Amino acid sequence: MDETFMNAVDAASRDHRIIAICVCRNEYTRMQSWLAHYRAIGVGCFAVIDNGSDDGTYEFLDAQPDVILTRTTASYAESKFGIRWVDAVRARISNRIWLLHTDADEQIIYRGWPERPLTDLVREAESDGANTIFSFMLDMYPEGPMEDGQPLAGHDLAEAAPLFDSDYHFRLRPVKPWRGPDGWVEVVGGPRVRLMSSVRREARSSWRTYWLRGQSDRVLPRLPRRFLPLALRALPTQMPVLAKYPLVQTQTKVSYHHCHAVGNADVFRESTVLLHFKFLADFADRVRREVERGEHYNGGAEYVRYADMIRRHKGMDLRYPGSARFQGSDQLIEMGLIRDVSDFGAYPF
Repeated sequence: MDETFMNAVDAASRDHRIIAICVCRNEYTRMQSWLAHYRAIGVGCFAVIDNGSDDGTYEFLDAQPDVILTRTTASYAESKFGIRWVDAVRARISNRIWLLHTDADEQIIYRGWPERPLTDLVREAESDGANTIFSFMLDMYPEGPMEDGQPLAGHDLAEAAPLFDSDYHFRLRPVKPWRGPDGWVEVVGGPRVRLMSSVRREARSSWRTYWLRGQSDRVLPRLPRRFLPLALRALPTQMPVLAKYPLVQTQTKVSYHHCHAVGNADVFRESTVLLHFKFLADFADRVRREVERGEHYNGGAEYVRYADMIRRHKGMDLRYPGSARFQGSDQLIEMGLIRDVSDFGAYPF
């Protein structure tokens, strides 16, 4: 990791209670809205690791006065999908602040948003003795076919993709019974689960289901990439992991395990939501590029599944009878999507 970049982020930590950090590649379409969203809730410093963008993302970010920017063409996969870069920055920061780690297509929503600044949330978490704040990706999608989700420059991404699934289920992750609960929260739901399986089926899945699906992690990395589509058709389908921990406190015992888990975490009692703008008009093109690159988990297996989903669902209209239009944080609280973490684990079925 670039030492000049690391030192600049550390220096900025003297003046900012929160620093947002992002690893991105070719996110020009989303980055303007990402910056606007976080600036509006009081984030004043952004640390961005550009992983070889060629669509103008780097040049756009380089012109932003509140962005600390570095560029690398190193392998995203070998960096543990960016988490090693982010964790190196976390470890370098010498002041106790909050690091806000999200992707360019993720925008955090919390109780009191947008009037309440994000600093109020982390201050409340600190007073509770927490060093981590839990969230999950709420997949957003257009009101019509995917190609209708074309963001306008300078506009909120929620205007292009205002809908989300209302059926989500929270529970503790199933583990082998002789090990006992591990405390990890799992969120089940969204259009990806709906198209690949069903919320009801996945909410009832057991540790045995997880074990069977986990065998893919042993098989797929050993296969030549040309055999990946065939193997994915033969192996049990792995569901998307939605849980994330976007806010962690530096100079504490907490550290990143991977993109969806942290270690030594004292989790704040109230959750947040990450509006997840993956499903926009450029989705099919992005899937094609990422299948070719093979830099995501298991050689891009998730994107191979997306490519198959695109072939099977022409036009990719993700609406269903339970689709809801995003209205704000109060709506998400009423729906139980922003909630007390102590309430996780109750089965509604």
